[in-house]
Amino acid sequence: MTDSVAIADGRIIALGEDDVSSVRGEHTEVLDLGGATMLPGFVDAHIHPVMGGLRRVQCDLSELHDLCAYRDRISDYAATHPEAPWVLGGGWYGDVFDGGFPDRRELDSLVPDRPAALGSHDGHGVWVNSAALAAAGITDETPDPPGGHILRDAEGVATGMLVESAADLVYDVIPPVEPGEVRAALLDAQSYLHSLGVVAWQDAAVGEALGLPDCYDLYCELAESGALTARVTGDLWWYPDRDLDQIESMTKRRDALSDNGLTFSATAVKIIQDGVCENFTAALTRSYHQHPHEHGMSFIEPQQLRRVVAALDTAGFDVHLHAVGDRAVRESLDAFSDTANADDRRHQIAHIDLITPEDVARMRDTGVIANIQPLWAREDPVLVETKLPFLDEDHQNWHFAFGSLAEAGVPLAMGSDWPVSSPDPLWGVHTAVNRTAPAGDPHAQDEHSQTVPLLAEQGIDIDAALHAYTIGAARAARLDEFCGSIEVGKDASLVVLDADPMTADPRHLSDIRVREVFVRGVRV
Repeated sequence: MTDSVAIADGRIIALGEDDVSSVRGEHTEVLDLGGATMLPGFVDAHIHPVMGGLRRVQCDLSELHDLCAYRDRISDYAATHPEAPWVLGGGWYGDVFDGGFPDRRELDSLVPDRPAALGSHDGHGVWVNSAALAAAGITDETPDPPGGHILRDAEGVATGMLVESAADLVYDVIPPVEPGEVRAALLDAQSYLHSLGVVAWQDAAVGEALGLPDCYDLYCELAESGALTARVTGDLWWYPDRDLDQIESMTKRRDALSDNGLTFSATAVKIIQDGVCENFTAALTRSYHQHPHEHGMSFIEPQQLRRVVAALDTAGFDVHLHAVGDRAVRESLDAFSDTANADDRRHQIAHIDLITPEDVARMRDTGVIANIQPLWAREDPVLVETKLPFLDEDHQNWHFAFGSLAEAGVPLAMGSDWPVSSPDPLWGVHTAVNRTAPAGDPHAQDEHSQTVPLLAEQGIDIDAALHAYTIGAARAARLDEFCGSIEVGKDASLVVLDADPMTADPRHLSDIRVREVFVRGVRV
């Protein structure tokens, strides 16, 4: 802790009143925070800012949680954008629909004149209308692609819900987003994230992924022009249908950015190993409850995953693995066990909805970072209605086991996965500590979500949560040289809060507001 910080040329040059006084000159600008609390700026360890920025200007359902509200928003958007060849957007939650999934006939009634495609809030499915199915050439007889499902009703008719890789059948025929729109979306996302105190992030999908264009060149352009004020680590996207030879082009991309002083680097590779529990694609060690033949999907065969991870480790990359189910977590740890973990690798497993006790210990022993999304760890309607009923008792008892991971000594990094969930770090901290929903979250307005914790014993203390959203996340993104803590020599990237989270009532952490944000000494 300190009472004074001196900044010059965007860096912290002194801490504490005595040292700060020694460098103060007649032209020094002095800011008195009036008793407010200054923290290192937040770092988001797992986020999709281009998707989030685009969603803010498309048909955005992310702040709604009601079927009537969805209908109104979709109809209004279609009516006010008659020139758009497709109606695009997303952010819907499955629990508002009967059976947990939407149907094309609902969307046909709202958008009858052109194709429409609306991604789920978690990014693992897309809701389309009949025109979109036709545009993609999807019929009732179209087989499921590897790693995906075309959902069908009892008569075998495609319902308009496409899960995992099946969504690519539609994404492949959607007109590409104009480069200017992508640029504007990323800059808008940066402004929004800065307003929440986020000064750096790890983009978890840099490549042609999730229906989005490759934004590597855009990041480079913005960094070179100075428009990318945040520090960003890009996770290069691993294409599971390609072989190990893609590592050569990844290495060229990474090395082109090394030692150039830009705010963008590409030192990690992102691999998706499974899906999500809500659509039965998360890979589980035991079958889904009431679905004895469903164990989820491993998108990469485990032995191949080991070869891929070993090759990336040898090439000097940090590996960022998406693993939701406990089997996917185990397969990921098996793959990491083959690496020497030399040269300070920052290998990490993201999400970890489910994990077994023995694999908690393995994570500690391998040094793998737990890249967790804290805002998911609460009993909100989507969890209670579309996820918990399909997990057996043992799986439910090891659900978002943050406390067990922290107690075992596993390094924690926190991220939002925005636009899957809100990128507000203080909401994430609140949920990590309390295991309940923030009061302002539109997806958890019921009293149960805000008062009944999800496995209260798996909560972590405020200090650990703040650490995971600052220096822990910075380390995972290999940005700890620049940000994540208030130290002499680091960027003056700081956030000023209207209350001290360390002394606030834990039940009201999400009520704390950001007052000011500085990125390398500049108020943003």
